[in-house]
This record gives sequence, C-alpha cells and structure tokens, in this order.
Amino acid sequence: MRHIFVLEEQTIGKIAAGEVVDRPASVVKELIENSIDAGCRHVVVELGDSGRDYIRVTDDGCGISSEDVELAFQKHATSKIRRIEDLLTLNTLGFRGEALPSIAAVSRLTVSTRHESEDFGTYLSIEGGEVRDKRRITRTVGTTVEVKSLFYNLPARLGMIKSRATELRHIMDEFTVYALIYPEIKFELFHDERLILGTSGNGKMLDAIVRTFGSSVAKELIELRERESDSDKGFDLYLYGFVSKPVASYSTRKYIFTYVNRRFIRSELMIRAIKRGYKSLLPKNVYPFAILSLQIEPSEINVNIHPKKREIRFLHPEGVFQFIATSVSTALRRADLIPEVIERGVGIRRWDSGSGREEGGKGKEEGAEAVGVQSSFTSGSGTGSGTGSESESELELESESGAEAGAEARQEIDILPAPLYQVLDSYIIGQSKSGDVIMIDQHAAAERINYEKLIARYGRRIEKQALLRPYVPELSPNQLVLLRESEQALRDMGFDIEPLGDGSYVIRAIPVVFHGIVRAEELMDTIQQLIEDRRRVEERIELLFATAACKASVKAGEKLSYESMRAIVEGLKHTKIPYTCPHGRPTVIRLTRKEIEKRFKRR
Repeated sequence: MRHIFVLEEQTIGKIAAGEVVDRPASVVKELIENSIDAGCRHVVVELGDSGRDYIRVTDDGCGISSEDVELAFQKHATSKIRRIEDLLTLNTLGFRGEALPSIAAVSRLTVSTRHESEDFGTYLSIEGGEVRDKRRITRTVGTTVEVKSLFYNLPARLGMIKSRATELRHIMDEFTVYALIYPEIKFELFHDERLILGTSGNGKMLDAIVRTFGSSVAKELIELRERESDSDKGFDLYLYGFVSKPVASYSTRKYIFTYVNRRFIRSELMIRAIKRGYKSLLPKNVYPFAILSLQIEPSEINVNIHPKKREIRFLHPEGVFQFIATSVSTALRRADLIPEVIERGVGIRRWDSGSGREEGGKGKEEGAEAVGVQSSFTSGSGTGSGTGSESESELELESESGAEAGAEARQEIDILPAPLYQVLDSYIIGQSKSGDVIMIDQHAAAERINYEKLIARYGRRIEKQALLRPYVPELSPNQLVLLRESEQALRDMGFDIEPLGDGSYVIRAIPVVFHGIVRAEELMDTIQQLIEDRRRVEERIELLFATAACKASVKAGEKLSYESMRAIVEGLKHTKIPYTCPHGRPTVIRLTRKEIEKRFKRR
C-alpha cells in the first residue's frame, strides 16, 4: 500500500502561501514592496475593517504589461532576477516570485494595471489561485491590487486573525517601515475611508518621522551620516539615519528600525551594535529610538534566508558591527546630551486604532502639567571605535567600547566653579556661564569619575589581590547554585574561588580593583550582583569596574564640604562621558534661564 503521495497544486499553493502571508499586514507588506520596485512616487493603501473586508493598494509606478499580468501570478515568476548569481547585484525588495501567487492562492483578488509603454490597461480577476476573468480597460499608468476575502478557503488560518485593533496595528507597523525609509514617496493609509497616516513625499526622513511619531520625538534625534571605505576589507559602508539622545529611551526594541540597502530587516547584530554605541549612556535593558539604514555591496550580504525576506546574513559581520558602533558613538559624542527640565512630556505619538485617538505622553492640553526632560542641540566633535567578532548570532564583544574609547575632543560640562550648593544632601547646584541652573547627582557623578580613574589605572586588565585571610562565605542554597554555575566567569573576573568538600566555597583572592574598597563581609553581595547580571564575561568586566567605582563613591544623603563639591564638579568636567554614571543613570540636568524666567512670568 502506498503511503507517499504528490500533493495537489492547490494544496501546495496554500501551504507555500503560509510562509509569506500569515495576516492582513503581510499582504500590505508585499504589495507595498511591489509598488516601490515599480518606481512609484505615490502609494495609497486602503483598508476595510482592518483588512478583513478588503485591502487595496494603488501606485503610480511603471505598471504591468498586458502580456505579463497573468504570468505575474504564477509561482516563482519575477522580473527582478534571472539566475541565482543576480542576487549578488540585487537592488530590489522582491526577487523570489512568491508574493503575488501566495496572496492570490488564499483570497479573491483583482488587479487593474497599465504599463507605461501601452495605451490601454488590463483587468485580471483571480479566486483561490484560479484566473476567472481577464480584459482590457482604460486607466492611468500604474497598478491597483485589491484583495478580498483573505483566507476564505483556509478556515483555520481565518480563525487565527486577531481583533480589529490588533490587525490594524500590525498593518500600521508595516506601513511605517516603508514610509520612514522611502521619504521621497508619498504614502497614504486609509482605514474605512478615513486617512489615518501619511507622509508628504518631500524626500526628508525627519519629516516622515514627525508625521509618524510626532514632533516631540523628532526634537530628541541626532542625524547620523558616516561612510567607511577600506580597500583592505574590500567593501564600502555608508550609514545614515537618526538616533535619539539617551533621554528619549524605551524599555522595548520596538522603536529601533534597521535597514540594509533600504530593506527593513530584523538584525540582532545591528541592534547590539547600536546599543554598544551608546554604551553606558543607556542602562542595560533600555533602548533608544533609532532609524538607521546601512548601504553595503549586495555581494556582502545573503538575503535569501526566509520567504519573508526580513532576515539577512553579513559576509563580514565583525566589520559591520564595528562600523555601526563607531558611527553611533561618534554621533552621540558630537551632541550636547545634558538634559533640560521642560514643561511637557516626551513621548511617541501613535494612533490608537481602537479609540481613534493619538496615544503618547500626556501634556498640558489634558489639564495636567507634565515635567519631562529634553536635550539641547549643540555641535561638537569626537571619534570612537567599536568592535565585533566573526559570528553574527553569537557575537563576542571586546570590552573596549566605541562610546568609552579615548576621544581627542571631548565636551566639557558648562558649570562655574562657584557658587556651589548642596540640596537634599544628594545634589550639587551650580550655574553655567549662560545663566542656566545645573544640577549634579553627587553619587552618579562620583561614580563616573572613579570609573574612568580605574580604567585609566588598570587599563581593563584583570589582576588579582590575595586576601590576608581566605574568606569562606555563608551561602544560601540559591547563592550556592549561582556560584556553581558561575565559577569560571568569576575566575575570569579575577576571583580566586574554589569549592570545598562540604558544599561551600573559599575565596582566596579578589580583583585588585576591589582592594581597599570592598570589605570581606560585603564580598558575597558584590559577587551575587556580578553573576546575577547574566552578561557576557567581557561585559561583566565592565560591571566589575562600575561596581568598584560605586563602592568607592560618595553616597546620596552624605553632606559634602565645599571643597568636596568642587572636586566632583571639576572631576566630572574632565571625564570622557560626563553625562551618565557607568550604569547609565544621568549625572547632570539643566534648568535653562529661559525656563526659569518663563515660570516666574518674566517672559
């Protein structure tokens, strides 16, 4: 009896479609990509009931010839490549020839198109992958694809479509991806015949950002344009876009948009490189707002990883990582990152598809005064370096960071040496040359000063200091498990630690940076802090120095003499990164003279 059968064409088509089309947003993505590849200047996306009723995408691109219309819906039919070698010079978003046949296989689809070389248009109707009608029509140059009854022939997939608001949000996310990176194209998104999102098509990325996320975010962005041409590496790199100042940060990666050759991709390597560029300017689990596009030779990447084309592999990931980290670090170093106290919130404005309202930071228009922080723009200069290694998925990071590397030109904090005051036994208040009020967190500032002193003294070398008496800590069951899992990591950080036969541990030496700073009874708490952080060894070494700096610094709540305050102010002025402590907390904020006078009604 036979147990193996060749599947029917319709079944094959429906299975293949599942890799490309899994919700209405997937249809929008594929149709927008086709419009862009057709050289359009205007794309209109229209939705009925969040795509459940219909999805209609219209463009003014080159159109499809009458001879090619029907062929375009056959599997693996494409105008983008002819042979596999063409992937080495690919400059289009599409190339697999799977999108249109996949959409047509699971919907009732019509296409109306006219090629720029023809005097007439063509209408085609397809249902479940089968052509129902084809005829000549009159229309302008361009293409309109309308998709109705999505997944009508796949009840199980139809049942997996989420709520109206959820599906609309996914569509808006896909729409935004292309509107940001193609600012020269005018994008419009209509939902139930109402315009909900659009860009002007004036070619300015910042304008597209404002239209999508609001002006409050745009004010916190730093433009980035960096180029690297290295004959030794054999390829050129160009990075452009925007990154946010540390004050505009979020607990999610959602607002990091990474592109390669204007193709939106999900790249762990690029995200980690961006984060590495910020270094200690951002805490561990906090992420910036970033829109960055990398231009690279097509032969340096592999885009043929997944049918959705959102994954790529770099031929030289270490070079790409280093270039991005350095570029971000340099851009940040050129900006004034001292936050200002302002009288409004900073937030991302997005459309709430459920309530029909904008969502974001609350402000004065709601009757409540929201106090946030904002960074002012000034230009400076500086250089930096970052690094990566061979594996893109498990990139090992060297401890020397682009954001921490020695800068020949560094920005000093503008604060006069006198007068200085201490308030709440925690904050130093001073004045800038321009009359602004400068507030310094004494502990965070001292941490930054001590951290950089330790780096300068030890050069990130891990040296041991033997204890006069070996220390045997009392361990809880949880601490014992943590030590067993982290023995080698602790040795790499400079601890001489050995298990004893009775299930305990003996510590015979500690990192030299802790000598005279951490007492024996504090060792276990310090060790637990280091190993619970779950970082790579190289990053734990940085945490080691940061922890030592923290232990050696004045604390919040300590009264300071005038000389102590002045020492902190002067020390902070001479650090490489004066804006944050090693853990990413801000060291200084500014209350501008203009804001003070405004509060007292003098303006």
